[in-house]
Amino acid sequence: MKYLFPLLFLVWLAGCLLSCGEDRSGEQPFPPTVESFGVTIVGDSALLHGVVTSSPNSSLRECGFSYGNDTLQASTLATEPSEDFIAVTDSLGAGVYYAVAFARNGMGTSYGDTIYFTKP
Repeated sequence: MKYLFPLLFLVWLAGCLLSCGEDRSGEQPFPPTVESFGVTIVGDSALLHGVVTSSPNSSLRECGFSYGNDTLQASTLATEPSEDFIAVTDSLGAGVYYAVAFARNGMGTSYGDTIYFTKP
């Protein structure tokens, strides 16, 4: 009976060590890094392209764009969050517009640079 506790402890310790896998405790999760990549005008809408360059230790939850001009402020989401994403705007009138890519993971939301485009 006096050996039962140490034996159970050793079995528990061995189970923990075998099931733990790679130690990632020193790594910190961060919000994603995102870039506004480009714009293609398609009919009355704009096809906005963004790229997530990193999302360390946290999966992407949402990707999209904020866009607008002096009188319009809107946003559009990609159909599925991914490292290379595309979102489509609503119908746009002629004029100059801005677009900013964003991506969100479990640690926060990050924004890319502002890009400008002209809808003829």
